[in-house]
Amino acid sequence: MALISLHALSGVFWAGSTLALTHTSPAHKLTPELFRAQMSAAVLAIAAGLALWGIVIRGAHGSMENTLALGALCAIAAAGVQGGMRRSPLMAQRIAAVLLSITVVCMVISPYIT
Repeated sequence: MALISLHALSGVFWAGSTLALTHTSPAHKLTPELFRAQMSAAVLAIAAGLALWGIVIRGAHGSMENTLALGALCAIAAAGVQGGMRRSPLMAQRIAAVLLSITVVCMVISPYIT
């Protein structure tokens, strides 16, 4: 339960702050403090997700697992984009917002994929 909570809370902060930054005026820049908080949340969300994968999935392969894997890959790509595109932070936030939205949708629909 603690691992699921850590995964969910860090993921909600990461995705939520990313989406919020895509809708702010250009005058509101990504501060170094917020960037560090986002990247810390990204690391926590991804690490907890990997741990959950090892505990819950245990080598199973099916539609649900494939959907979760797609979401995980999008989250990892989002972290890479946010961490790597420091010269264009607004563009990085926009790309990451799309990827993190796909991640959230994959997590939500995965139990219902047959």
